[in-house]
Amino acid sequence: MPHGNERAKLGWSRRDFLKTSGVAAAALAFPEIIIACGPQSSGGPTATIPKPRKGASIRLLQWTSFVKPADEEFKRQAAEWGAANGVTVAIETVTGDQLQPKTAAAVEASSGPDIIQMQYAWPQLYTDACLDVSNEVNILIGKLGKPDPVNEAYCKVNGTWRAIPYTIVPNAWTYRTDYFQQAGVTSFPKTWDELTTAAAKLKAIGKPISQTDGHAYGDSLTMWNPVLWGFGGKEVNADGKTVAINSKETRDAIRWAQGAVKAGLVVHPEWLDPDNNQAYHADRVSGTLNGASIYIREKIEFHKYTDVTNNAPMPSGPKGTFAMNLIFNHAVMKWSPDAETAKAMLLALMEKDQYQKWTTIAAGYNAGPFDAFHGDPVFSSDPKLKAFEEVVAPGKWPGWPAPPSKKTAQSQTQYIVADMFAKALANGGAGDMEAAITAAETSLKAIFERP
Repeated sequence: MPHGNERAKLGWSRRDFLKTSGVAAAALAFPEIIIACGPQSSGGPTATIPKPRKGASIRLLQWTSFVKPADEEFKRQAAEWGAANGVTVAIETVTGDQLQPKTAAAVEASSGPDIIQMQYAWPQLYTDACLDVSNEVNILIGKLGKPDPVNEAYCKVNGTWRAIPYTIVPNAWTYRTDYFQQAGVTSFPKTWDELTTAAAKLKAIGKPISQTDGHAYGDSLTMWNPVLWGFGGKEVNADGKTVAINSKETRDAIRWAQGAVKAGLVVHPEWLDPDNNQAYHADRVSGTLNGASIYIREKIEFHKYTDVTNNAPMPSGPKGTFAMNLIFNHAVMKWSPDAETAKAMLLALMEKDQYQKWTTIAAGYNAGPFDAFHGDPVFSSDPKLKAFEEVVAPGKWPGWPAPPSKKTAQSQTQYIVADMFAKALANGGAGDMEAAITAAETSLKAIFERP
């Protein structure tokens, strides 16, 4: 394998690509590398390696990671590739809350960054603005194996890949072992009912388990959707058309949540994604659902509670264990004057050794979206990171069991499920459950049942 600048210049090497395809002899007969690629190579699509244009300029818009060294490494790799290929690369990072309005504005204007990082099912929402990247994904499948099913569900629109799978940010529970022991809780709860019992004990010592039920794109959605699913509730049936939120199962989920809040779980409708991080580092809470950033920053930056911090996967409900993780993928936008160069850069950044340099520096905050990234050594380097690896497999998406679509994306961006729980959990868990469900049903029908 080439190394350093040589690797960055070559990107996907001809030899490696041909080895992966298994049809090197046939491909060598052509001046362009056009070969069958990936697990579906028998009678499947062909793939052509995109070539960067010297002198091109590429802008990429993405969120600001909660683990800052990860952003620095991503920018370093992009700059290295750009220098090796004569391409000017500019990476713009914004908060997750800013990413959505900036993306919407670019789509409305049909102008802006060449590459935009898509959160959740945005490729379904902005399909017409996203170029077909099936060729590039097939190359990655040939190199890295099958994509994660959630990334695939988000990126693949009506059989066409509209974004390149990029990463999974797993969400698990980070908690203080010393406070749990002080409260008489010997381990993190394995069921939602056990969480209610633990929350009462932790609140009694003044260190509550706390979570947002507000408009936090990560921590609110990844909490309340799994609660809903764990009790058998759902926004819409698998047909993606029939609204199903008004059900016994939804009421069971809300009753659990109301009981948990009355017992001692503290919810914060005003919290956005950074707020529970800050509360934990400030010693105000004993546990919260989050990405690995709380633990990582304690370990590498703050050094205050590392030894008494641990992490745990999602509790189970009567219908099973569910998780939802923050997902990002990269779309090449239709207005880019250098789309081939943009695609070439994304392929280079997804090369396994490059990508795992980034996940190593991210220190367990990110998981890779292809089979080749499963078992990433970063998760075995520290037993306390195991929980974040464990929540990837049970991960679902907003709107599940319906497949991701423009309509499920609209529901997600409107926080309909989170708002339903927030209304029912108002006034210390004494909110009007029926009014909350009715409001959610009305909003969902306006999306899913309109012509």
